[in-house]
Amino acid sequence: MYVLCGFLIGWTTSYEVMLGITSPAETRLRPLSWLLSLMGWLAAPAVVGGVTGYLVNRQVDRRRRNSEAAVLARMLAEAGYVVSPPQGGSS
Repeated sequence: MYVLCGFLIGWTTSYEVMLGITSPAETRLRPLSWLLSLMGWLAAPAVVGGVTGYLVNRQVDRRRRNSEAAVLARMLAEAGYVVSPPQGGSS
């Protein structure tokens, strides 16, 4: 969308419309400029948020060292809860 608007209404104008510096109503091709403006307000933050969330999730996953079972066992031990081994039925 940005490339299309860059060719049709100019690169500087497209940049300013996408960032909200210039109103889409002040351009030559208003309908196309309004779409570019919506892309700037809706799609761009969604893409940035998605990429950021993905990168943060990767960093968190890399730092996880213990399995869920190990964490649960540690929490139970720290709470003083003792799990007795299962009793055998044949004696």
